[in-house]
Amino acid sequence: MGRMPVFRWVVVLGLLLVTVSFGVWWATPGFPELKQVDLTVLREEPDGTCEVRWSDPFASGTREGSYLCDPERDPVLKAPAYRPGTDLAWDTGFVVAEGPDRGELYSLEQDDGSRATVVSDVLVTAGVLLTLVGAMGGTVRSATRTSGVRAGVLHRAERDVLRRAERLREAAEQVSGDHERAVRAVRDAWEPLHREAVRERLGRMPAVPSRWAAGL
Repeated sequence: MGRMPVFRWVVVLGLLLVTVSFGVWWATPGFPELKQVDLTVLREEPDGTCEVRWSDPFASGTREGSYLCDPERDPVLKAPAYRPGTDLAWDTGFVVAEGPDRGELYSLEQDDGSRATVVSDVLVTAGVLLTLVGAMGGTVRSATRTSGVRAGVLHRAERDVLRRAERLREAAEQVSGDHERAVRAVRDAWEPLHREAVRERLGRMPAVPSRWAAGL
């Protein structure tokens, strides 16, 4: 009975993982349409983790949920300065404007698409690594057991596998880079909207005199 071609199965497993990773990536939903809303911050941690309430712009009533507030926003918008005598604060965020999640608070950090992309990156990295290990291991094993023309044919086949693995690695890097650029573009688009909403909110707040000015 012949030995099981271990390295060949390693290559097959690696290519399978790469294929699955691309399937996961293609199935990842794109960024949804969003609408900016005011958030009443009910509780907030120093790292920005908070519980918020917002008015659903697409239905009557309010909703509550967890969110990652901006910990660097103006202290005037945080408790207790925002509404003295309460623990309430203010921030701005976005809700989904389409689909079954319409009206739900949206966060890049909690986006399922971002999580799926991380899974895809892990799969493609493991797949390419296994493919390279299997191809190189198979080449070494073939070189120790064969010689002449047959060895040359095997080496050419292994080199073809290595070239395909390298192309898959480059494609995976491009996919990962495209996603990172998309996330950066979304963040860059959000930042001016967030700053404008903060300026507008600060402009509507009454001026609070300092203790020094109050004693004059």
